[in-house]
Amino acid sequence: MYLSCLIEQTNCFMIVYGQVDYWRARRSLRFAKHLRDIGDEFRRINLDSNDETDKTEVIDDWREMRKEPNSAIGGPYIAAHLRRQDYARNNRKDVPSLQNAAEHLKKLLKEHKLKKLFISTDAPKFEIKELKDHLTGYEVYNYVPPKAVLENFMDGGVAIIDQWICAHARYFIGTGTSTFSFRIHEERQILGFDPKMTYNRFCGDGESDSCDQPTVWNIQW
Repeated sequence: MYLSCLIEQTNCFMIVYGQVDYWRARRSLRFAKHLRDIGDEFRRINLDSNDETDKTEVIDDWREMRKEPNSAIGGPYIAAHLRRQDYARNNRKDVPSLQNAAEHLKKLLKEHKLKKLFISTDAPKFEIKELKDHLTGYEVYNYVPPKAVLENFMDGGVAIIDQWICAHARYFIGTGTSTFSFRIHEERQILGFDPKMTYNRFCGDGESDSCDQPTVWNIQW
């Protein structure tokens, strides 16, 4: 729940998460075009993905953009957001080991008959290599920003590029209770993806394979 006020703290009103006003505000928020363009180029070159074939075209006026659920197809790849670093240390029961994450991703790739995987992660390089080693036989990508991109847009801009690529995948799986994953869920809702292909998370090593999945928040118009 959010409190919004006009100038001089007058005419305050509440915005409730998941309600019409929230989604109206959220739909109006868009990633900067120059960052989207970088993500789109990465999709085109590495993931055989573009808006026309993926059915993920964006209309210039957000007020005119109303995609029906399941209208988006997505690129022929699975995207995964896998939190590591402090999250893995502080939430051990909710985070899978790299091997278990890889095994789950293999199952998803086989289920959806896909060969390409995009990983968004804060893991150090040696963990990314370990994860890729567990996924031999598949094409595994992660976005490594050129020096100029990192210097110009810093970590925040790189994170947006990652989110944009994840938002266009055929299937997305994220990390439980991660705000980064939440934002991807919302972006995919706006683009018209099936919630079943969007609201998914890794089960931690301390959980069963049928752990609770994220709550679906459908757009309210």
